[in-house]
Amino acid sequence: MKIEEEGISLKGTVLDPLIEKQEIKQREIILNQMISKRKACNEINNSKYSIFTFFPLVLFYQFQHFFNLYFLGLTITQFIPALKVGFIINYVGPLSIVLCLSMCKEAYDDILRHSRDRQINKQLYQILTIEGLMNKKSGNLQVGQIVQVNKDERIPADLLILKTDDKDGNAFIRTDQLDGETDWKLRKSLKLTQNMDENQLTQASGVIQFEQPHQNINVFKGLLQINEIDGNQLRESTSIENIIWANSVLAVGQIYGIVIYNGQESKMMMNQKKSQTKKGIFDIEVDRLSKLSFFIMIILAAIITLFSSPPRDFTYVIQMYMRYLILVSNIIPISMRVNLEFAKIVYSIRINRDPNIDGTISRNSNIPESLGRISYLLSDKTGTLTQNDMVFKRFSLENEKYTLEQDDLQKVKQILYDQFKNPSKKNGKMREFFTCLSVCHSVTPVDDEYGNRTYQAQSPDEIALIKFAAQQGFYISQRNDKEIIIHIDQNELKIKERYQILNCFPFSSENKRMGIVLKNNQNQIHFYVKGADVVLKQLLPEQYQNYIDEETENLARVGLRTLVLAHRILTQKEYDEWNKQYIKATQLIDNRESKIQNMIEQLERQLEFLGITGVEDKLQDDVSHTIENLKNAGINVWMLTGDKMETAICVAILSGLKHQSQNFIKMKDVIDEIQMSLVLQNLEANSNNVLIIDGISLQEALNGFEEKFMKAAMNCPSVICCRCSPTQKAIITELLKKYSGLVVAAVGDGGNDVGMIQSSDVGIGIEGKEGKQAALASDFSILRFSSLNLLLLWHGRLSYKRSSLLSQFIIHRGLLIATVQTIFMFLFYFLSISLFSGFLMFGYSTIFTMFPVFCIIYDEDVKQDLALRFPPLYKSIQQGRLLNTKTFLIWLWKAVFQGFIIMICSILLIKQAFLRLETTVFTCLIFTQYAMTLTELESLHIFMILANLLSVLIYLMTLLLFPQQLLVQDTIDVPFFGWVFLILLMSWLPLYVLRRIQKLVDPSDHEKLMDQVQRETINTN
Repeated sequence: MKIEEEGISLKGTVLDPLIEKQEIKQREIILNQMISKRKACNEINNSKYSIFTFFPLVLFYQFQHFFNLYFLGLTITQFIPALKVGFIINYVGPLSIVLCLSMCKEAYDDILRHSRDRQINKQLYQILTIEGLMNKKSGNLQVGQIVQVNKDERIPADLLILKTDDKDGNAFIRTDQLDGETDWKLRKSLKLTQNMDENQLTQASGVIQFEQPHQNINVFKGLLQINEIDGNQLRESTSIENIIWANSVLAVGQIYGIVIYNGQESKMMMNQKKSQTKKGIFDIEVDRLSKLSFFIMIILAAIITLFSSPPRDFTYVIQMYMRYLILVSNIIPISMRVNLEFAKIVYSIRINRDPNIDGTISRNSNIPESLGRISYLLSDKTGTLTQNDMVFKRFSLENEKYTLEQDDLQKVKQILYDQFKNPSKKNGKMREFFTCLSVCHSVTPVDDEYGNRTYQAQSPDEIALIKFAAQQGFYISQRNDKEIIIHIDQNELKIKERYQILNCFPFSSENKRMGIVLKNNQNQIHFYVKGADVVLKQLLPEQYQNYIDEETENLARVGLRTLVLAHRILTQKEYDEWNKQYIKATQLIDNRESKIQNMIEQLERQLEFLGITGVEDKLQDDVSHTIENLKNAGINVWMLTGDKMETAICVAILSGLKHQSQNFIKMKDVIDEIQMSLVLQNLEANSNNVLIIDGISLQEALNGFEEKFMKAAMNCPSVICCRCSPTQKAIITELLKKYSGLVVAAVGDGGNDVGMIQSSDVGIGIEGKEGKQAALASDFSILRFSSLNLLLLWHGRLSYKRSSLLSQFIIHRGLLIATVQTIFMFLFYFLSISLFSGFLMFGYSTIFTMFPVFCIIYDEDVKQDLALRFPPLYKSIQQGRLLNTKTFLIWLWKAVFQGFIIMICSILLIKQAFLRLETTVFTCLIFTQYAMTLTELESLHIFMILANLLSVLIYLMTLLLFPQQLLVQDTIDVPFFGWVFLILLMSWLPLYVLRRIQKLVDPSDHEKLMDQVQRETINTN
């Protein structure tokens, strides 16, 4: 087969009457001609690096971080003799560790990617050639080759289906790895090639014309032209129903498909974007404090330079300034990033392994602390707050309403029996209503391996409808792309209705309706349609519109999802004339969708109203309790749904989004500025009420009143956006982040929630019946809404609290040793040398203090049950009170105080102070870190105590085993440790006492709350 890649013109060809008179840039495949060897292969390459690019690219990415670049600069200065102030290992060692850890992580991840790619590329498939079937690796498949795919095999490239082993040309696929949807999808082969055998497929003459590759997985347009021996040309339009995208899986049977896109042009690869890296608010705050430390370091080096000696030549001053800057560079600890990365990994592992929220997965280990800082939670409704398990509850005809009460069902049975027994009666709406339920859908009955009947559908609503129809005696026996067979059982009446499918118009989120044209046993042509009330009422006679509005609102008030059903009878002549124009529209390549839609709208004229259905979607377990906890924790919960306002109101009341003491402020169909201004004024004056707004009003509010609307909405205890499109969900998320400046989380379960999830600071996906698309796009995935209780109030709160304390300990560690170095330079005539040897400096931030600091990530101030019983504990730290400029200055003061006491007391109290100075001061620094760790923690457990004892043992063994290298052979004795203990008490005890006094005299709000929790716990016990 020959593949033409350039743009072509269809003008002047046999297709000219069927297309618009313009140049159309497209592609074509000429069947059964030689394939160009220059055509790109189908190899999948998801790796980031090759063996040649690994080191340069990893180093490039690492040194894009300011502080890595900063420490690289410090390291380079130590190779300049005039700036060398100590051992090079002090600077090369820590930086090398950071880079090596990063390289190992990148190498490990990329090796896994290479391995997965090789496994996929080496998978064998059979291609159909004139010599028969031949094996070929997936990575070598080319455009134009015909591939055989069997049951449960992965689709290796984007295929146009030529033939299936199903006599009707049907093929069922699973696309959960492509779009996250778990339900089977129906695809169809091309009619012109379905009945060809293998030899005919390899000998066929013709051309396939199709569009250039693009990212939209829901659209495909093309045209197949087959040349017959007598010179005639057969044409068939191709659409999305004839295509299987790469990485789908064939659920049943066998197919032959021709490769149309491969490799980087396949839909899977074109949609495989690099996920946007989210930087958590905690990391932003740590960066801010690190920059503050950097500023302090610059000022401190300048002050030392100013006091060191009278001004000399400029070069000397710069040289001395750089030396002092390097000596106090420990203010910014290089170990900060490594320690925090390790902590984040631990938090993620603990979330993944928590048995109380089974199925929860941390997909982004960079932002666990953000879970403890959420101020706004935006939630979808269906499948998120509700179960997405639809149960048929009631329906209404023109003047009759029916529920599932036994009396109503008996009445329905009797009416149906009468209408089937006397079909000549004029009024047969009940019969037509249930016929519409039975035939107007995309459900496919499938028998499993045990012979049990199951239904495959993309919407659980449709399954609920056909199950209810079956309960009333309308059973779907068979459905394919040609006909639907319904068995009707009404008492002694057993009827088999066979409907020929003439046309089918699937549901889409844009049209909000679906329709089907059928011919029944009596050769009558019926057009059935069902859809959203806002759409269908515009297509029905005006006399029904008020009734539809009233009845759908009544159903929505009790939390039911509604659909409106209608139908039309066509004469054969009417249908033939319409269908002729419709076929022409389907064979267009350009503007095909708009032309088809115009033809469908012609068919939708003169519809007759049949009825309204009400389907219930129950709330998930513990939703109201979870929302109550989140609200008590200071989290403002908004609901963004595409459902009706009345249904949204009902769910808001049942779920607890609206308190009994609150009222709703409705913004419905607000389309002009004056009306919007009045509503916003009312909202500002009544900000304690719940705002509910529909999609039309929301669009108007965002067009001209964006800031005013968002600020007014943020003052409400809760906001509900109904009839909300996926795009509007994402826009609201972005605007809430912009105007609040706080952490915004989003939770949803469907593909329409992906934009909202990705736009939020913390995206939470629920693996539900709509598939895994939302979960795969999220930062954290859960199985149920109630899992947010533990995820936020326990794991989120602890992650933020632990990382805050950990980062401040590390900052304190750097400030403390920098303070000691500064005092040393001031006391000893501004010597620009390091007080400590290279080995001690290296060990100070690693092996000597590593274990106690790591114990912080296991610290707990309350038990899990108390954290859930007292949600205000979350609120007390929600605004970042544990890590900010104030806490930084407090720890700075602690470091300066302790550094001053340690340095001065070491000189004054210890004999031969100068000779013992390094060992004395360093030992005091180490033991001060141990003491601070134990006293700052909220709880002590055996591992923390053992970690401190292990660190003490390691340090003492180092002094004893390497006395000459550390210059301590004559300094270690019993009085020495006595003085060290005294200095430790002098530097640590005053801070401990002050902390206890401050807690008693002027406790913070958090400490007051903790005392209350402890008292209530004691009283309860």
